[in-house]
Amino acid sequence: MRLLAALRHACFRGGEVDYLLIALALSFISISQILQKLAADDAGARPSDVHFIRRLASSRETWWSIVSLGIGTLFWLAVLYRMEVSKAFPFLSLNTVLVLLASRYYLRETIGATRWIGVVIIVAGIVLLSQS
Repeated sequence: MRLLAALRHACFRGGEVDYLLIALALSFISISQILQKLAADDAGARPSDVHFIRRLASSRETWWSIVSLGIGTLFWLAVLYRMEVSKAFPFLSLNTVLVLLASRYYLRETIGATRWIGVVIIVAGIVLLSQS
Protein backbone atom coordinates (compact mmCIF):
# COMPACT_ATOMS: atom_id res chain seq x y z
CA MET A 1 0.00 0.00 0.00
CA ARG A 2 2.81 2.41 0.76
CA LEU A 3 4.28 1.73 -2.67
CA LEU A 4 0.97 2.60 -4.37
CA ALA A 5 0.65 5.77 -2.35
CA ALA A 6 4.23 6.75 -3.18
CA LEU A 7 3.68 6.08 -6.89
CA ARG A 8 0.45 8.03 -6.89
CA HIS A 9 2.17 10.94 -5.16
CA ALA A 10 5.16 10.85 -7.52
CA CYS A 11 3.12 10.57 -10.72
CA PHE A 12 0.12 12.71 -9.92
CA ARG A 13 1.21 15.77 -8.01
CA GLY A 14 -1.27 18.62 -8.24
CA GLY A 15 0.03 20.55 -11.24
CA GLU A 16 0.86 17.47 -13.26
CA VAL A 17 -2.68 16.15 -12.97
CA ASP A 18 -4.01 19.54 -14.05
CA TYR A 19 -1.95 19.45 -17.23
CA LEU A 20 -2.83 15.82 -17.89
CA LEU A 21 -6.52 16.72 -17.61
CA ILE A 22 -6.00 19.68 -19.94
CA ALA A 23 -4.24 17.43 -22.46
CA LEU A 24 -7.07 14.88 -22.32
CA ALA A 25 -9.76 17.56 -22.68
CA LEU A 26 -7.99 19.17 -25.63
CA SER A 27 -7.37 15.82 -27.31
CA PHE A 28 -10.99 14.69 -27.14
CA ILE A 29 -12.33 18.10 -28.22
CA SER A 30 -9.90 18.26 -31.16
CA ILE A 31 -10.73 14.70 -32.22
CA SER A 32 -14.38 15.72 -32.19
CA GLN A 33 -13.65 18.55 -34.63
CA ILE A 34 -11.88 16.23 -37.07
CA LEU A 35 -14.73 13.70 -36.84
CA GLN A 36 -17.23 16.48 -37.58
CA LYS A 37 -15.24 17.41 -40.69
CA LEU A 38 -15.22 13.79 -41.84
CA ALA A 39 -18.97 13.50 -41.22
CA ALA A 40 -19.69 16.70 -43.16
CA ASP A 41 -17.53 15.56 -46.09
CA ASP A 42 -19.28 12.19 -46.18
CA ALA A 43 -22.74 13.76 -46.01
CA GLY A 44 -22.32 15.63 -49.28
CA ALA A 45 -21.75 19.08 -50.67
CA ARG A 46 -25.17 20.67 -50.23
CA PRO A 47 -25.88 21.50 -46.57
CA SER A 48 -29.28 22.98 -47.50
CA ASP A 49 -30.44 19.58 -48.74
CA VAL A 50 -32.75 17.66 -46.36
CA HIS A 51 -30.83 14.52 -47.17
CA PHE A 52 -27.64 16.18 -45.92
CA ILE A 53 -29.11 16.39 -42.41
CA ARG A 54 -30.31 12.78 -42.62
CA ARG A 55 -26.86 11.60 -43.74
CA LEU A 56 -25.22 13.57 -40.93
CA ALA A 57 -27.58 12.12 -38.34
CA SER A 58 -26.89 8.58 -39.52
CA SER A 59 -23.12 9.02 -39.74
CA ARG A 60 -20.88 7.14 -37.30
CA GLU A 61 -18.45 10.06 -37.38
CA THR A 62 -21.20 12.43 -36.20
CA TRP A 63 -22.08 10.22 -33.25
CA TRP A 64 -18.44 9.55 -32.32
CA SER A 65 -17.80 13.30 -32.49
CA ILE A 66 -20.62 13.88 -30.01
CA VAL A 67 -19.22 11.21 -27.70
CA SER A 68 -15.70 12.63 -28.02
CA LEU A 69 -16.93 16.17 -27.34
CA GLY A 70 -18.84 14.94 -24.29
CA ILE A 71 -15.78 13.17 -22.88
CA GLY A 72 -13.64 16.23 -23.58
CA THR A 73 -16.17 18.41 -21.79
CA LEU A 74 -16.09 16.14 -18.74
CA PHE A 75 -12.29 16.40 -18.60
CA TRP A 76 -12.56 20.17 -19.05
CA LEU A 77 -14.99 20.40 -16.13
CA ALA A 78 -12.44 18.51 -14.03
CA VAL A 79 -9.84 21.09 -15.08
CA LEU A 80 -12.13 23.95 -14.07
CA TYR A 81 -12.74 22.30 -10.71
CA ARG A 82 -9.01 22.11 -10.05
CA MET A 83 -7.72 25.37 -11.62
CA GLU A 84 -8.62 29.02 -11.82
CA VAL A 85 -10.53 29.65 -15.04
CA SER A 86 -8.23 32.57 -15.90
CA LYS A 87 -5.27 30.18 -15.91
CA ALA A 88 -7.03 27.24 -17.59
CA PHE A 89 -8.96 29.05 -20.34
CA PRO A 90 -5.98 30.11 -22.51
CA PHE A 91 -5.12 26.44 -23.01
CA LEU A 92 -8.31 26.06 -25.06
CA SER A 93 -6.46 27.99 -27.77
CA LEU A 94 -4.33 24.89 -28.24
CA ASN A 95 -7.41 23.29 -29.84
CA THR A 96 -6.71 25.53 -32.83
CA VAL A 97 -3.15 24.22 -32.99
CA LEU A 98 -4.15 20.57 -32.59
CA VAL A 99 -6.89 20.78 -35.22
CA LEU A 100 -4.53 22.54 -37.61
CA LEU A 101 -1.91 19.80 -37.13
CA ALA A 102 -4.51 17.07 -37.61
CA SER A 103 -5.84 18.88 -40.69
CA ARG A 104 -2.36 18.97 -42.18
CA TYR A 105 -1.11 15.49 -41.33
CA TYR A 106 -4.32 13.43 -41.15
CA LEU A 107 -6.64 15.18 -43.60
CA ARG A 108 -3.75 16.25 -45.87
CA GLU A 109 -4.94 19.85 -46.08
CA THR A 110 -2.56 22.55 -47.24
CA ILE A 111 -1.63 24.97 -44.46
CA GLY A 112 -0.15 28.31 -45.48
CA ALA A 113 2.69 30.20 -43.83
CA THR A 114 0.32 32.71 -42.22
CA ARG A 115 -1.44 29.94 -40.29
CA TRP A 116 1.88 28.49 -39.11
CA ILE A 117 2.89 31.95 -37.87
CA GLY A 118 -0.45 32.08 -36.06
CA VAL A 119 0.36 28.77 -34.37
CA VAL A 120 3.66 30.18 -33.10
CA ILE A 121 1.87 33.26 -31.75
CA ILE A 122 -0.81 31.13 -30.03
CA VAL A 123 1.80 28.90 -28.38
CA ALA A 124 3.87 31.91 -27.29
CA GLY A 125 0.76 33.53 -25.82
CA ILE A 126 -0.15 30.40 -23.88
CA VAL A 127 3.40 30.12 -22.53
CA LEU A 128 3.25 33.75 -21.37
CA LEU A 129 -0.18 33.37 -19.78
CA SER A 130 0.72 30.13 -18.02
CA GLN A 131 3.72 31.80 -16.36
CA SER A 132 1.56 34.29 -14.48
